[in-house]
Amino acid sequence: MTTIECDVVIIGGAVAGTAMACHLRDSGLKVTVLEMATEIPEVNRGDLLAPCTVKRLGELDAIQNFEKRGSTRVEQWKAIGPEGETLLHVQIADTAPPPYNYCIALPHPQLEEALIETAMARGTIDFRRGMQVSTLIKDEDGMVVGVNATGPDGPVEVRCRLLVAADGSRSLMRKQMGINTNIETYPYTYVMLTCERSPDQPANQNTEVWGKDGFCGLYPVSAEKVRCPVQAEPGELARWRKIGVDQGIDELRGRYPFFEKMQPTDHDLHAYNILRHHAESYVVDGAILVGDSAHSTPPYYGMGMTMAIRDTYHAANLVVPLLKAGTKLTKEVLAPYEERCRPFNQFVIDSSTEYGRVAAARHKTVGAVSDAIETSSALNPAVMGAIYADYDAPFPPPGLDISKGGAA
Repeated sequence: MTTIECDVVIIGGAVAGTAMACHLRDSGLKVTVLEMATEIPEVNRGDLLAPCTVKRLGELDAIQNFEKRGSTRVEQWKAIGPEGETLLHVQIADTAPPPYNYCIALPHPQLEEALIETAMARGTIDFRRGMQVSTLIKDEDGMVVGVNATGPDGPVEVRCRLLVAADGSRSLMRKQMGINTNIETYPYTYVMLTCERSPDQPANQNTEVWGKDGFCGLYPVSAEKVRCPVQAEPGELARWRKIGVDQGIDELRGRYPFFEKMQPTDHDLHAYNILRHHAESYVVDGAILVGDSAHSTPPYYGMGMTMAIRDTYHAANLVVPLLKAGTKLTKEVLAPYEERCRPFNQFVIDSSTEYGRVAAARHKTVGAVSDAIETSSALNPAVMGAIYADYDAPFPPPGLDISKGGAA
């Protein structure tokens, strides 16, 4: 059996795990990433990074890694109501200070590639693919001190001073740490198409349609292509998977005028359920959860990846000086990480759930959607400002009620 000694082992090398590696890249610590997949999988969602995350990427000299893969800058966000009226039109440049006052959009596989390139830029991260992690290793006091895994060359034992679990919403590491969570299936099915951009759809604008047929989004992922999520009714998952892309696009053209001038670029229509959960704790002795292993949210506000990267930013800020000082990372020592991130993450989950409820309500008139917005956090500028604020901004901001997702 091969033995690896390191300061930090990260379980999972997708967005959360790789972002943690990015934030530890220049720390001088020995960092090992164990990723199960042998290559980056095709993922048809998770393509947008908020300005607060773009700022962190700029500080990591990473922007060029996204741009050379064809990323586009999203500079506007517009919601359209049931009669074609504008519900809200936001210039993103007005919401964040320059030079990082825009969103980055890029297809998810290329986005992961860009993060990995950023993490590996200094040659200080040991990134290993094809690693199947099986069990945590704990000392006599119950503190996590490593993992057992199997890789392409056989069994591996990794010994560490801190374990970071970034292995997704079904996290094996979370289960073995004894941390409970309640994974719920969000009521609505998501149907996703990738299409050529309509000439009526600005290449720098996220567009949402809130109408009598429910919610539809048009989100650029390059200058030529847009992701098109449609929120389907509960129980429709099997039907959408059965009808396929040709019948699906015909149905959507009957619902949403934008689709009349759009052609799908994929042979498949992707329909899937959305998971929502928030772990009861982020920390145990010797280990932390980040990203989807700690929380999953409905996709409204486009915050899934930003939440994960924000977690890793605050986690790294806490643990790097502690590890350099030789501090034993007990649950109590790691607690400030959770205290910093949990209220924000719960607020995003609550607000996104409320946003989806209102957006999907099939409003038939301007008055109906206006009434719904009046009594909801959806499109509330104060809520959006808190969600998209800089990672270091105080949370909650003064005057914002976070007990109900910021609802009035």
